[in-house]
Amino acid sequence: MKTFTLFIATLLCMFTYTEGFALSSDSKAAHITFKAETNGKKIYFQSESDTIYGYQEVKPGETIALQLEKPAYYYYMGSNSNISTVFVTPGSTSRIEEKNGKISFEGDNAAINQFIQQHSSIFKSPDSIATYSNEWLEFQHKMLAESIDALKASNLPDEFKHIHECYYQYTFLNQLLNGPRLMRMFMKKEVDLPTNYYDDVRKNRYEDAALLYYPKWFTVMRESMEILEKNGEWQPDPTNFLAQYTARISNNEVKSAFLIRYLKQILKAGYSDDFPTYLSVAKSSVPTHSETFLRELAQLEKQYDGIKARYSNITRGNTAPVFTANDIDGKAYSSADYAGKVLVLDFWFSGCIPCKAEMPYMEKLAEKMKGENIQFFTLSLDTGEQLLKAWKELVKDKNGATLQLNVPNGFKSEVAKHYGIRSVPRIVIIDQQGKIVDAFAKRPSDPKLYQQLLRLLNKEESGTLTKEKATAAMMALRNADTAAQKEEMLKKFVAQVKKEKADFAYPMVNMMMSFTIEAFYAEGNREKAEGYMANIPDSPFKRDVLAISGFNRLENGSFEMAAELLNRAIKMTTEGKDEDTLPKEEKHKLNQILTAYVEALIKDNRIQEAIPHAKQIYESSNKQNYSINDCYVTTLVFEKKFSEATPILENFVRIGKATPQQIAWLKQAYTRKNGKEKGFEQYLDELKSEFHNTLQEKLAQNMVNEPAPLFTLHNMDGKEVSLASLKGKVVVLDFWATWCGPCKASFPAMQETINRFANNKEVAFLFINTLESKKNPQETVRKYMNDKGYTFNVVFDVKDPNTNKFPIIESYKAKGIPAKFIIDKEGNIRFKPVGFSGSNEETVEELSAMIKALL
Repeated sequence: MKTFTLFIATLLCMFTYTEGFALSSDSKAAHITFKAETNGKKIYFQSESDTIYGYQEVKPGETIALQLEKPAYYYYMGSNSNISTVFVTPGSTSRIEEKNGKISFEGDNAAINQFIQQHSSIFKSPDSIATYSNEWLEFQHKMLAESIDALKASNLPDEFKHIHECYYQYTFLNQLLNGPRLMRMFMKKEVDLPTNYYDDVRKNRYEDAALLYYPKWFTVMRESMEILEKNGEWQPDPTNFLAQYTARISNNEVKSAFLIRYLKQILKAGYSDDFPTYLSVAKSSVPTHSETFLRELAQLEKQYDGIKARYSNITRGNTAPVFTANDIDGKAYSSADYAGKVLVLDFWFSGCIPCKAEMPYMEKLAEKMKGENIQFFTLSLDTGEQLLKAWKELVKDKNGATLQLNVPNGFKSEVAKHYGIRSVPRIVIIDQQGKIVDAFAKRPSDPKLYQQLLRLLNKEESGTLTKEKATAAMMALRNADTAAQKEEMLKKFVAQVKKEKADFAYPMVNMMMSFTIEAFYAEGNREKAEGYMANIPDSPFKRDVLAISGFNRLENGSFEMAAELLNRAIKMTTEGKDEDTLPKEEKHKLNQILTAYVEALIKDNRIQEAIPHAKQIYESSNKQNYSINDCYVTTLVFEKKFSEATPILENFVRIGKATPQQIAWLKQAYTRKNGKEKGFEQYLDELKSEFHNTLQEKLAQNMVNEPAPLFTLHNMDGKEVSLASLKGKVVVLDFWATWCGPCKASFPAMQETINRFANNKEVAFLFINTLESKKNPQETVRKYMNDKGYTFNVVFDVKDPNTNKFPIIESYKAKGIPAKFIIDKEGNIRFKPVGFSGSNEETVEELSAMIKALL
C-alpha cells in the first residue's frame, strides 16, 4: 500500500524552483541541455501541469528552448523512469545530467534544483502507519514542517523560498485531496478518513499569490471547494456556487486567476445557459479589476456567444427529441413513455473510466429521489458485439431506480448527434414539459446536480441538515449560557438528525453531548450529568467524555470531582487490558489522563495517593514535560526525598519556570545538603543566569520590525481607545476570547506582568477580545474580569457584518489565539509571542524581557 500511495502521490504532486532569479514578465528563451547515459532508453521532458497529458521525448545531447514569461516547473523522466522536478527561469541556461540513474544539475538553476532533489515534497510514511489515518496526518505535518525549515535555513534566494514553501504546502493538499479518490479508483478500496482529515482544506483561505507558481494550483483549489460541498459543509448552489467559492479566497490576484481558469473550464466542457451569471459573479467578486482581467472576461464572453450559436438547438427551452433505447434483454423504451416527468439522461460507454466512476453516484442519486416525479436513464453508446457484451456485463446485476439502456448506433445515433455528444460522461436534464433544462449538466458526484433537480421539482431542501449547519448548531450549544439551554438544543438537534437520518452528524451529537454533560457537572447537577452518562455505553467515547469533564473540573478548581471523573476514565482505559499492548494513541490519552489525575489528587491534598501514579508517569516520560515533572517533584518533597528532587528543581530554575514554592523547596534541599542557607542566593543566581542568557539569545532571534496596524476600539466602559494615542509607549496587545482556555490560563501571568510595570508610564497593556460568537460579549467579559479581579483594559474587536470577519485580528494576521504583539514606542511590532507555555513564571519573565528591551 505504501508503495502504491507514494507512486500515486509522485504522479500527482511533484514541484520545484531556482536560485538567483527575478520574477520576470518578459518572454525570454530558456535553454535546457540534456546530457544522459541512457543505454538506449528514452528520456522525457515536459511542463509540470494539470492540463497536459503524456510525455514529450527528448534526446541525449539535445538542447531545447522554452519561451517563458515567468519561472515555471517541468518534469524530467530519466532512463530509469524516475521523475524529477526541474525549475526553469526566463533567459536561463541549464544542463541536466544523468549518469548511472543519478540526476545532477549545472547552470543558472543548479543549486535550487539540487535542493529540490534532496528535499522531496512527497513524504513516504512508515509501513506501521495506516495511510490517511490520524497518525499519517501527524507524520505528514511533521515532515512538511521539517522540509519548510530546511528551505528557510538554506542559502537560496528569498523569492524562491517564499514560492517553494507554497509548493510544499500545496503538494501536501494535492495528495490529501487525491489520495483517497485514487485508492478507490485503482485499488477498489474505501478509506475510512478521520473526522479532522480535511482540516487543512477547511482552514485554507488562499492568501498568498505565490501559490500560482504551483502547476496544479487550480486543481487543488477547485477540488478543495468541491470536497467541502460533498462533505455537506455548505449548501451546494447550482447557480451561485462560484460566488461561494471565491468568498473563500482572500487574495484578489488568486481570486482573479481562479475565476478566469474556472470560466475557461466551463466553456471547455461545453455550453451553459448560466454562463452570463458566472460572468456577473466574476465581475462582482474582484474589487479592483485589472485591464488584463477585464480583457480576459471580454474574450470569454465573446467565446461563449460563439458556443451558444453552435448549440442553439439544445439551449435551455428547446424541445428535447424523443429517443428509443433497449435494455439488456432487447426490450425497447421510449422517452415519450415518461412524458410529464423530469428526465435525467446519462450518456456513457463501457470503455470510459470516468463514466464508470460516476455510475455509483448516479445510482445513489436515483435511489435518493425514488418516488419523486423524475426518471433517470443511463444511456450506453456502446456498439459492436464486444462493447455491447462489456456493457451487458457491467449492468446485468443493476436493478435500482435507474433504467440501464443502450442506444442503437451509439455516437452515430440521432439523439447523440442532436446533443452534439463527442465525449462522455455527459448529463442532460429535461423538464416536465419536455424542454431541455441543461444539455451539459453537472456530474452526479457533484452535489450541485441534486440541488438543481430539487429546484426543478420545486422541492429545494432549504431546511436540510448539512455539516455546515450541524457544526453551527454544535458551536451554538457550546456557547449557550446554561446546562438547561444546552440540553434543550441537544434534544432538538438529535431529533433532527434521526428524522433526516443524517449519520454524518453523529460526531457533532457526541461533542454536544459532552458539552451538555460538562455543563451539568459545572453547575453541580451531578444527577443530570450522570443520567446522560448512564445512557452512553462503555466505549472510548464515554471514556473521553469523562476525561474532558475531569479536565474541566480540574481547571475550574473542583479537584475532588476532577479526581473522581479522571479515575473512572483511567479504569475504562485499562481494566482488563495489558497497558503495554495498548495502541499508541490510547497510551498517549492514558498518559494525559493520568497526569491530570495526579495533579487533581495533589491539589486536593491527597499527595499520598498520588505518589505511585506520579512516579509511573515520570519514569515513562521523556523528562521534558513540565506538568509531569512538577507533580513528581511535589511527591518527592512530600516524601522528603530532597536529593532526588534537587535536579528537577534546578532545571525548573534554568528554564525559567520555577514557582516561588519550588524555589522554597530548592532552598530547603540546599540547606539540608550544606547544613546552612549561606550561599544559596549565589547558587540560585547562577542557575537563573542560564535562563536569562538563553532568553536574550531567543529574543534577539525572534525580534521583528513591522508597522503595527492602527485601530480604534471601545473598552468595557464604552470609551474609545486608539493605538495611535499610545505612540511613545511600549504596548502589549493580547488577543483573546471568552471560550479560549489557553487565553484565560495565561491571565494570571499577564496580571503579574502588569503589576511589575504598574508604575512605569511608558508601558501600556491592551486585551483585545475577538472571535466571539456571542453578539454582545461585553457583560460576560465584565463579569469574568470582576470575578477574577483582573485589572485589564479590555477592548472589543467586533465582527464586521459585511465580511463576517473580525477586522483587527485580521489586520494583524494572527493565526489563532492567544496571540500577543509587543509594539515599540515608534509604533512597530517587535515581538510576536504565540500561545501559552503553561508556566506563569516563564511567561512573566519572557514578556518582561521583551518590554525592557524596547524601553
